[in-house]
Amino acid sequence: MMKSFLGFAENIRFSLQEAFIALVPIIVLISALRLIDFALLYSGLAIPFLPPETLAEVTNVLDIAMPVVLAISVAYQLSILFRIDRVTGAALALAVFFFDSYGTTGISNPQATALASLNAVVAPLLALLMLRACARLPFPRLQHGALSYNLQNALNMALPALIGFIATLGLLNLLHEAAAIAYGWLAPSFLGFGSELALTLYLAGSQAIWFFGLHGTNLAYLAVPPDFGSAEIVGGLTRDMFMTSFVNLGGSGTTLGLALAILLFSRHPHMRSIALVALPFTLFNISEVLVFGLPIVLNLRLLPPFVLVPIACQVVAMTAITQIGLTAFSAEVPWVTPLFLNVYLQTGEAWTVLLQMGLLAMSTLLYAPFVLRYGRARGGVQDQALLNDGADFDDHLRRQHGRTVLDQQSTLLRNSEAARDAVDFVRENQLALHYQPEIDARTGACIGFEALLRVWVEGRGFVGPYFLETLENAGFAHLIDRWVCRQVLQDLPVLQQTDRDVVLCVNLHPDTIADGAAVDWLVRAFTGMPVSFEIIERGLRNDPAIVDNLQRLADAGLAVAIDDFGAGHSNFNLLADLPVGTVKFDRSLLLSAADERGRIVYRKLTSLCHDLGYKVVAEGVETQDQADLVTACGVDIIQGWFYARAMPLEEALAFAARLEANTLAAAEAVALPPR
Repeated sequence: MMKSFLGFAENIRFSLQEAFIALVPIIVLISALRLIDFALLYSGLAIPFLPPETLAEVTNVLDIAMPVVLAISVAYQLSILFRIDRVTGAALALAVFFFDSYGTTGISNPQATALASLNAVVAPLLALLMLRACARLPFPRLQHGALSYNLQNALNMALPALIGFIATLGLLNLLHEAAAIAYGWLAPSFLGFGSELALTLYLAGSQAIWFFGLHGTNLAYLAVPPDFGSAEIVGGLTRDMFMTSFVNLGGSGTTLGLALAILLFSRHPHMRSIALVALPFTLFNISEVLVFGLPIVLNLRLLPPFVLVPIACQVVAMTAITQIGLTAFSAEVPWVTPLFLNVYLQTGEAWTVLLQMGLLAMSTLLYAPFVLRYGRARGGVQDQALLNDGADFDDHLRRQHGRTVLDQQSTLLRNSEAARDAVDFVRENQLALHYQPEIDARTGACIGFEALLRVWVEGRGFVGPYFLETLENAGFAHLIDRWVCRQVLQDLPVLQQTDRDVVLCVNLHPDTIADGAAVDWLVRAFTGMPVSFEIIERGLRNDPAIVDNLQRLADAGLAVAIDDFGAGHSNFNLLADLPVGTVKFDRSLLLSAADERGRIVYRKLTSLCHDLGYKVVAEGVETQDQADLVTACGVDIIQGWFYARAMPLEEALAFAARLEANTLAAAEAVALPPR
């Protein structure tokens, strides 16, 4: 139970991290607009078609919209994870988000903005968890064949979505009340800690909030008195001034020090690229690009320095200011003022610039060991002495696994989405089987068809199954194989009514052949049927059980063929022992036969297969020259676009009839005596 829960929580973490990473382009845009606004304001320049107040208003609107965009991104990723319709999931999440965040206050209200930053993650997560639970309740469901799958699914989700909406709002209300009680209990204690300790706790809390992808500065201010930031530390320097000048160098988490540590000490290309992009923004105290792009969000390896480095800067700066003393100007410098300039404009003291430089150097050095460790975990710098130093091999494997975890997150989500798309294709009847003719090389007659999967795409017609490789990587290939086999079983009676002596060839994934239960079903379903099962040659090397199960198919009287022979995985030792009757040469062998040496190889391989008792199929024949070549080499069957592409069964049967009529007519013409 605990293992299952931890796995579920880890999947949610992956989805949330993907949602945050997806926002990086928008964060870069907002950050760039802030810099442009600041530059125009202090340079006195103007853009003719863009008044300064318009640019400032656009930036403010985007700041307000940012939680909304985050809520959509989180809802989208979680809908994929929970296998919920993405439109339904996003609509429910946004309804809960807007109702709870802005139901009693205006959108521009500072408290509502801070709450929206929190709800951007919490509301979609709770709403979709609730919808997932409600969708499993035994509500009456529509089962009407006249309705499309999408309409039927939308109607069936209406009641669970309504109940989930009400339940989620109730749960959020309880959480708000609990937070209010906790705040009323903790606030007096917080204020009694003293100025320096209170600031330390505030910094630690705000940095920890950023770890969850939430705006730490906005949310932390909800937990402190309204005048917390304006309280004076020394010489007119308020807490807000102090944090901007000496703590948040580059933004929250002292991220300029992190960016410099990456550029100076790390060789990991991804980390260096993100740091280079983020560097101009961190110079203006904008940290979001690095926080979401690296990411800091949900990154346990970089959480300790992200929390502790600002506190270290606070301690050092506070000690220096207390010992030396200073007097700050009353007007607070804008927080996007560039580093070094901001502290000089705030204090008018040159030594504070040197102090800021020293704090930046210290933060860079403090980040350095964590950056190096994270870079090794991401696979950047290989530890050449790992095994030489006698390190445990199991530890090496764990490290290697750690390097690939983040890269696998996107793949896992793509696999999940591809599986859902395939299910939608099946339910919407968008999948179909087309059949490509196989031609007898000696008689020219059509003696078989290969069943090939096709998917209907609006505007393009039937195309190849572009999602198939992703499904295979996700472990769902056996489900597609089962669907294909069921379709072949439906098409076989149509074929048998024509009284044609032809064979339907069906491709099976190695995972299907390795599954004993699947092979049992194939034997029961297809024994006595004119079918041949094809398995790609590289699949024969994956599992010893495959060869045994192929023997079971052969013992049941079912034909078996090796597909794609010669595609870079050839194993001639297998040819002598496999219970197969046909070998299909991959098109790459035919392309190699364009020169004399390649033709010799093609001819010798054909002869070898014949000596072992196998029929040979030449795949990928597209021209007359290629057809003449494979015929001269002695292949038994030819398949390729030169004769016909894959087509629906009715068209394939009509093609076979025309080919038979043409063959008979040609034979009769040859047999007629000359006049």
